[in-house]
Amino acid sequence: MDIKIDVLRINVADAAGHEHRTRPIAARATAILFEGLSEKLEEWGDGEFAGSNDLISGEPVNVDLRSMTDDQAAHSIAGAWLSVLALKLR
Repeated sequence: MDIKIDVLRINVADAAGHEHRTRPIAARATAILFEGLSEKLEEWGDGEFAGSNDLISGEPVNVDLRSMTDDQAAHSIAGAWLSVLALKLR
């Protein structure tokens, strides 16, 4: 199955004092996504995405940069992305 991802968007709110962490968290979340995606594609088999040219978006993910490590935040974000992809696969 070929999947093309043009943009992965993360909106950050209330990150005052933690702005420097957003780029490393986004990079780590993307890496986790692709690691998990290869595993999930084996589970999902040869399915197809419903509306393959549609924009896929999910619910906001709440991360608290004051209490979460970068890795915890990245895993939360990547998990949400994987869940959205799973719902889109049929």
